[in-house]
Order: sequence, then C-alpha cells, then structure tokens
Amino acid sequence: MPGQVMFSYSSNRFRPRGQSSVELVAGLIILVPIVLVLFDLAVIVLGVQINDSTCREAARVASIGDPTDCDKRARAVVARANAQGSSMLSNFQMFSCTSTVTPAQVNAMKLNFGGPVSGTVTVVTRVDIHPFVVHYAYSGGAPITFQATQTYPFTYVVPNTAGGP
Repeated sequence: MPGQVMFSYSSNRFRPRGQSSVELVAGLIILVPIVLVLFDLAVIVLGVQINDSTCREAARVASIGDPTDCDKRARAVVARANAQGSSMLSNFQMFSCTSTVTPAQVNAMKLNFGGPVSGTVTVVTRVDIHPFVVHYAYSGGAPITFQATQTYPFTYVVPNTAGGP
C-alpha cells in the first residue's frame, strides 16, 4: 500500500536497556546451583570408588602373610589412603578386619610341625564425604558416610617351629 510505513520492532535499537543483564542474572541463578550439584555428585562418586578400591587393596594386602597380623597390614593401607586423600575424602576408616583362621589354629599348627592354613579375610572400610551443597539438603550438614566390604581368600603355610631331628 502506497504511503503506509511498516515498522519492525525486531531491531536491537528498540530493546530496553538492561534486558541482557537481567537475562544473564536469571540464567545464572538457575545454572550455578546445577553446576554445584553436579560437582558434588562427582565428588561423591569419586569418594565411593576410592573407598571400594581402598577396601579391595586392604583385603588383598591383609590376605598376604600370617593371618593373625591381617589387621595391622589392612590398617597400613587405610592410613596410606588417608595420607593421599584430599580434604573432602581424607577420612577413610577401617571398620573391621576379620579372618576365618583364629590365632589358636595357627599356634596349633606351629606345635604340629607347621603346614598350610586356608581361609578368608574380610575387610570393612568407611569414608565420610563432605561435599559442598548436597550434604546440606541430604543430611542436614553432616558428612555422608559410605561403607565397603571386601573378602579375599588366602592360603598361609605355617612355618615349622617345633624343631625336630
């Protein structure tokens, strides 16, 4: 139509000032908590995997050697994990280390000229994880605790200490 002017309001010169800033702030209000929660979940998954690995290594090391000393060897592995851990994951605890072979059985084997002893070692470890955001919503600020259990078989040859001809 001749003489009629069409206006287009899609150009940037008619946008109100500050609209971009408001959109950025609104987007960040949603984006920042999502990123923090994802970071916390990554810390939790990493902590659980490290706890499982520490428990498996402690059970493996505990099954090597004299079954009456399994607790001492497993505690050394857990202490090493604590020394290598970060501040969010440095609270590994060995809850228990049990062997199916008792010290009385090992002593009886020593009196009877030694021999093989077979059984299993079970190690239970715990870790307290302190994420940034998730633990406030999940447990009221207390650390989140995870537990791992590993059982490892062993065969130990009791040395002959009875003496003989």
